[in-house]
Amino acid sequence: MTKKDYFIFIDKEKVMVSKEVYLAYWKQTNREKYLERLDRKNRLLYISQFDQDGNFQDIIEDKSVDVEKLVETKEAIVNLRKAISKLSDEEREIINALYFREETIRDVAQNIGTHKTSIIRKRDRILEKLKMILEKNK
Repeated sequence: MTKKDYFIFIDKEKVMVSKEVYLAYWKQTNREKYLERLDRKNRLLYISQFDQDGNFQDIIEDKSVDVEKLVETKEAIVNLRKAISKLSDEEREIINALYFREETIRDVAQNIGTHKTSIIRKRDRILEKLKMILEKNK
């Protein structure tokens, strides 16, 4: 049986080492590669990635989030809340029950003490009123 030679490369030079050194070297090398994969997976930033002025905005920009859409949605929510505040107490209660507390039409009708078709008609009139308020405020 022949003895196997173990080599590692140091500064592009092939160096013969013992089996223990060889195994320790590759164990450490594999560990470093594993940690680098984790860093890429978790999007870790390194100081060396910054440009000379210390800017790194291009690196951390998240292209999966549409900021304009978020702002538009936020504005729409604010406008809707303002429009709801202009409703009467009964109208506001019906909208809150149906859309925010997610109650059924039957439950809302029982709570108010009326028939469900009456709630449906009121809901439709309220939604039309909200639509007009929102269009007027654009």
